[in-house]
Amino acid sequence: MASRNIEPLVLILEPNNPCNTNISDNDDGKILYQVSTEHGKHTTTRVKNTAGETIASWEWRDTRSDVISLGRGPPMSVGSWLKKSMMPFKDTVTFQDFSGRSFKWKGNAPGLSLELFCENDKKKPAARFIKPHPVLNQDPSVRLQQYQWTPAQLILDERGEEIIDLVVISFLVLEKTRRANENSTSNRADVLGQPISGIGLGAPYTLNGGGV
Repeated sequence: MASRNIEPLVLILEPNNPCNTNISDNDDGKILYQVSTEHGKHTTTRVKNTAGETIASWEWRDTRSDVISLGRGPPMSVGSWLKKSMMPFKDTVTFQDFSGRSFKWKGNAPGLSLELFCENDKKKPAARFIKPHPVLNQDPSVRLQQYQWTPAQLILDERGEEIIDLVVISFLVLEKTRRANENSTSNRADVLGQPISGIGLGAPYTLNGGGV
């Protein structure tokens, strides 16, 4: 029997900030997740769902791995849940869902974009992040060709939707660190006067604000 043609779920991040953002369904604009970060004695990021329930929170650490709680589960090191691969695939991170199935994030490095793959399909991503990028305005009433920026998008197929909470949480955790490393690498390149491959392509973004 032929498989159904299921449209992917497109989530919009506004602003383009993994630490403080509203994540909404592109189809109806409904906010599915709210992400906020509090800076006090400890810096803590929380993710809430549509019911206002905290589905994850993690405390930032400077030199060690952040400490995360999933739902009402006990605190644990992020590194014990999101396991970074060793050489030669340093830009991959694996985790398991609550059923024991393995998933792998690729592109966890400066200048790259995160893509999530299931253990039994290494070609088609179950989820992928699309950075803001310029597209040509096709409105015929506009006399001069103009570009506009697309929003930050996290796109999930039906496999990603099955574990949507874990996809969103793991993406936010990894993207926060990936951007911090990217900014650090970019700053070092500025000092050395060397270009960074892949950085600067697409809308600017930082941990403290959204894209243009």
